[in-house]
Amino acid sequence: MKPYIELTKPRITWLILMSTGIGYFFGLRQLGVTFDWMVLLHMLVGTGLMTSGTAALNQWYERVADGKMLRTKLRPLPSGQIGSLGAFWFGVVLSLLGYLELGWGANWLTANLGLFTLATYLFIYTPLKQRSPHSTTVGAVPGAMPPLMGFAAAAGTLTAEAWVLFGILFLWQFPHFYAIAWMYREDYAKAGIQMLPVVEPDGISTARRSFWCALALVPVSLLPVALSMTGWLYFVMALGLGGWFAYASARMRAKGARSVLLTSVMYLPLLYVALLAGCSATGRTAASRTLPDLYAVPQFAFINEQGQPFSSNSLKGHVWVADFIFTECTGPCPRLSTLMAKVQEATPAPVKLVSFTVDPANDLPPVLAAYGKRYSAQPERWTFLTGDAADLKRVRQEAFKLGEMETALNHSTRAVLVDKDMRIRGFYDTNDPEVLPKLAADIKLLTGE
Repeated sequence: MKPYIELTKPRITWLILMSTGIGYFFGLRQLGVTFDWMVLLHMLVGTGLMTSGTAALNQWYERVADGKMLRTKLRPLPSGQIGSLGAFWFGVVLSLLGYLELGWGANWLTANLGLFTLATYLFIYTPLKQRSPHSTTVGAVPGAMPPLMGFAAAAGTLTAEAWVLFGILFLWQFPHFYAIAWMYREDYAKAGIQMLPVVEPDGISTARRSFWCALALVPVSLLPVALSMTGWLYFVMALGLGGWFAYASARMRAKGARSVLLTSVMYLPLLYVALLAGCSATGRTAASRTLPDLYAVPQFAFINEQGQPFSSNSLKGHVWVADFIFTECTGPCPRLSTLMAKVQEATPAPVKLVSFTVDPANDLPPVLAAYGKRYSAQPERWTFLTGDAADLKRVRQEAFKLGEMETALNHSTRAVLVDKDMRIRGFYDTNDPEVLPKLAADIKLLTGE
């Protein structure tokens, strides 16, 4: 069993899971989603399985090259501890189980991001290592995917905050892997792997690129402050850590690549600690925070509960809350509609409420009007919309990024807050017992009342 465990590269897996966990934390924090232990568990298990499966398949693919290098010749495959066929199917099964675990336990966006990571790593990066030193750049893309997967598992979508975490991990990899490549350049040359220090053995290009990537990492690592993901404590810590990393990279030729490698190994966990410490120090008080600016709501035109045309133009200049329901729903829809009714009571008149049906075949205007009366909907404030099924689906899934429930009538447990400029500013899960005060506070932040 030990050789199979070795195939999964557990020392690398923990770093990947740490990055995934950071993404999950900020997905919850930025979009106001309720923490769910089971989703977190499924995400970590699924990511761990896919990471382990990818590592096993990578070693299966590179078993001949690994046998030529001192650093890797004792791995399970080149040393003959296990057969190549067993390793191949071990990797396939782990990857498949991980994909299904992510899809069923978290959401299919997360699973597909994991699949993209596996595919780019195995089918593009790994073969490219034998052909071009640019493989490091290509490999940095799947290498930076873990925080995107964590963010998607929590939020069901990707925002600028997720891509900032991706950018940090993307740039971090260059000094880290260039240091490894320089330390083992002779081994790589024996195996025919075209790493930069093999192609340009003087080390000048390797040191230069390591330094410039470490330097570029400094401003990118400060973007979480600009996006209100964390606070000024993080700014100071990230600036110090980034300067330290850049300084170590600048001295690669003088002090050796091992110094850069050790610095890189310490830098990333410390930066993650700084991110979390900055969040704790800053807090999320209404006086100091700003809401995330996620994306624009495109134009739409439907029919309201009175049978009259209703377009998105009617909502411009208003702060409004949206949800997606159907009148025969016995699951999340009553909770959503109860929340909307409470928002109607707790917020000033200019705030609008819009409920889109996900079952337009049955939810005709009179049906929606009767449904609204059950929740004391004020027609001048709370509108119920029906219309073409394809258009409603487009608005729900493409504009509002909702529809994570695997049901025939695919809707959501979340309400959405939209500002006066028709931009989405937050998601609010009805499973959260604090959802009403959170939503009311954010509405107050947007209206200034």
